[in-house]
Amino acid sequence: MEQTEKANLLIIEDHEIVAIGLKTLMAANPALGTIDCTATAKQAMELTVAHPYDLYIIDVELPDMTGIELLKSLQTLSPDSAFIFHTIHDELWTLHKMVSSGANAIVMKNDDPGEMQQAIASVLDGGTYFSSHFRECCEEMERHQTLSEREIDILRLIAEGLQTKDIAERLFVSANTIEFHRKRIMRKLAVTNMAQLVKEGIAKGYINVKR
Repeated sequence: MEQTEKANLLIIEDHEIVAIGLKTLMAANPALGTIDCTATAKQAMELTVAHPYDLYIIDVELPDMTGIELLKSLQTLSPDSAFIFHTIHDELWTLHKMVSSGANAIVMKNDDPGEMQQAIASVLDGGTYFSSHFRECCEEMERHQTLSEREIDILRLIAEGLQTKDIAERLFVSANTIEFHRKRIMRKLAVTNMAQLVKEGIAKGYINVKR
C-alpha cells in the first residue's frame, strides 16, 4: 500500500493500557493522521463499514473474535488497507496462522517500541515487516520441526557429496530451489556448516550409515 497523504489508523486492542500506549506512541508519527481505538472485533468492523482506515494494528486475542478471523473480515471490507498484527503470543500454531494470514507486518509486544514505527513505515511504503523477536520465534520453531521427505532426500544427497548443481539436476529443480532447501534444513537442524549438517542428520536418523 503506497501512501502520500497522512494515513488513518485503527488500533484494535482490548487491554486499555496497551491501547493507550500504542496511541501515544503513534501520535508522534508524522505519517499518521486520525488514530482511533476499539476493544472489539465487532466495533472494528462497524467502524470500517462506516469509513475504512488506511492502516490497522490488530491484537491476535480479542474478546469476541480472534484477530486472525477479524483480519479476514477486514481484508474483505477494506482490501486496500495495510494490517499489522501486534501480539504477545508466540505459540507454534499462532505463528503459523499469522504467517499465512496475509498480514503486512507482525510485531511482538515484547519488541522494542521502535519496531512498530519501522513496521508502519514499511507497510505504508508498500512493503512488509517482521520484527526481530518474531523472526527469532520462527527460527526457533523451524529448529523443532521435522524434515519433509524432499528435505530428507536433499540431505542424503548432500551426505553423498553431491554439489548443489548435481542435486538440482537429479531432482529436476533449479539450483536456487536446492539452496533454499539446504538453508532451511540447516535451520531446522540448528547447524552452521556441512560437517555439522551431516553429523546431525546421522544422529537424528535421517542419514543411514552403512556398517
